[in-house]
Amino acid sequence: MLRVDIISAYLICGVASLVGAAMMRIAETNDAQHRQALRASVWALGTLGVALLPVGVPGIAGHPVVQWAMTAGSMAGVAILSRGLALLQARRVPGRHMAAVLAASAIGCALPLALAPQTLWLGWIFAGGMAAITTLNSWLTRGFVFSPRDPTERLLGVVLGVLTASMWLRFGFTVFYVGPVRTDQMYVPEPLASMFAATYGVLPMIVSTLLLNLVNTRLRQQLRAHAHTDELTGALTRRALRELAPGAIAQEQAGRRVAAVMMLDLDRFKVINDTHGHGVGDLVLQSTAATLRAQLRADALLARYGGEEFVAVVPVDDLPVARRVADRLRAAVADVDWHAAAGLTDPVTVSIGVALVDASETLDDALRRADEALYRAKRGGRNQCQVSLMAA
Repeated sequence: MLRVDIISAYLICGVASLVGAAMMRIAETNDAQHRQALRASVWALGTLGVALLPVGVPGIAGHPVVQWAMTAGSMAGVAILSRGLALLQARRVPGRHMAAVLAASAIGCALPLALAPQTLWLGWIFAGGMAAITTLNSWLTRGFVFSPRDPTERLLGVVLGVLTASMWLRFGFTVFYVGPVRTDQMYVPEPLASMFAATYGVLPMIVSTLLLNLVNTRLRQQLRAHAHTDELTGALTRRALRELAPGAIAQEQAGRRVAAVMMLDLDRFKVINDTHGHGVGDLVLQSTAATLRAQLRADALLARYGGEEFVAVVPVDDLPVARRVADRLRAAVADVDWHAAAGLTDPVTVSIGVALVDASETLDDALRRADEALYRAKRGGRNQCQVSLMAA
């Protein structure tokens, strides 16, 4: 039968908490929210480690100060961890609420030690407080289980849920316990007490490892998103278009549909920059991208291909539909209130070249044909759409 010394398990938990705090202390991230979450987690695990280490010193585990530190410090550490994990779910715990929880933990654990040290009051308060705080933790991080971004989030949510369930079970046993006061405050029968103790001993390292992995995963996702998104317009980058467009085109062709590649170029954009400055030019680009996105379907791709050039890859049924989509995009840009959008008195227009992607050609082939059609639209007077001669 499994049998673990509870005090030794608490000592292991304290050491593991300090190691976990050190691991997260050296972690680096440029995201402000992640930095706050890591900072709160460092404080949480540091508090838990400092609270539990004295319990392992021979002969002083039953001292009132050590008992208070163990119980109040454990509750405070888990409460602070709740705040850090909540930040990863874009939920903020107000500072005054956290201060109230920490004060209640400190006072709640001090009173029974001062007024009734030989009773089970401390055990009841500690078990009940931990059950309540871990429940709050699970509630604030429920998104980890019900809408996770990756398996690490779900696993972390499950671990927190298991911790909460163990605390409520521990509280139930404590309420109905009959017997002497225990210095380890573990009023749970064997072998459950040893299972709980062993779990608590390794839990800080598990949580720390999962939390670091979660933050690193999100950082990689952010870096990928930044690499795929044009900072000014929010459209895809040229690199992202080349990565995503072939798959989108193949998917349409597999469904017996076609994809149209549309090359769009703002007319006389250099004049806008030279006359009104690059700040106004940036506003024109942003408004154009927003207008194009509003007119395109969710499964279309829109990328900023060059300075004032955009490329759209649009699923269509046939050439007439592609013509109508392109003309709708052209008209939408011309209809923008450019005085309100960028302070311009003259309208901004766009020329568009369209090419249907043939099953036997590459994306570059279609882009080249769309660019040739765009050149004809420019020579034909601008603010118009032209279709690739091969597609026509």
